[in-house]
Amino acid sequence: MPTLSTFLISLLMAYNALAIHPATLESSVRSGIPWYKVPDLSQFDYLDTKNRIPELAKQKALAYFELYKDKIPNKEYIAVFDASAISGKPRLHLIHLPTGQIESYLVAHGKGSDSNHDGYAEKFSNKANSYATSLGFYLTDTTYTGSNGYSLKLKGLESTNSNAFSRAIVIHGADYVNSKMATASNKVGRSQGCPAVEIRHAKSIINRLKNGSVLYIWAPSSP
Repeated sequence: MPTLSTFLISLLMAYNALAIHPATLESSVRSGIPWYKVPDLSQFDYLDTKNRIPELAKQKALAYFELYKDKIPNKEYIAVFDASAISGKPRLHLIHLPTGQIESYLVAHGKGSDSNHDGYAEKFSNKANSYATSLGFYLTDTTYTGSNGYSLKLKGLESTNSNAFSRAIVIHGADYVNSKMATASNKVGRSQGCPAVEIRHAKSIINRLKNGSVLYIWAPSSP
């Protein structure tokens, strides 16, 4: 996790007010309580009863939502991209908060994160031209149609992904992400850093996440 001051400053830059007052959060963290254990998450016990999502990733994503929900426009969905899993497994998890339903999809990581193309993302970067995946929390933005078809812009909210918008890191469909490839080799192709999904699911995923939902790209090294 970043230093307390860096963490608070970065989020205060993104939002004008917090669901939980900054002083409350700071006091808790200074008392030795991890930031993601500050909010009461018992209300989300109905989610992910089959444990598809790594527990720590789920806990951090839900805690982030709960801490800053007053400034999150799209409260229908949270998405967790488990970048620790092999790319041939569905690892982009869409959580429908009103019902607790979870849908999981194939998603590519950047080729800069997987130089030997073994299906595992082994390093992450926020640098331009790194072609790597960037860890951390994102807020989805608007849609557009570009060279990769229907796409969703992303805004990075942390020092680990602050260049996402300028790097044109977006959710889009890609033909190198498909179930046949995943079944045959237990991996899919690599992107230039974008969380690319199967073309057949791209529109549905984008339309549910667009206009201000939380996306968390997680790995054990996540801050």
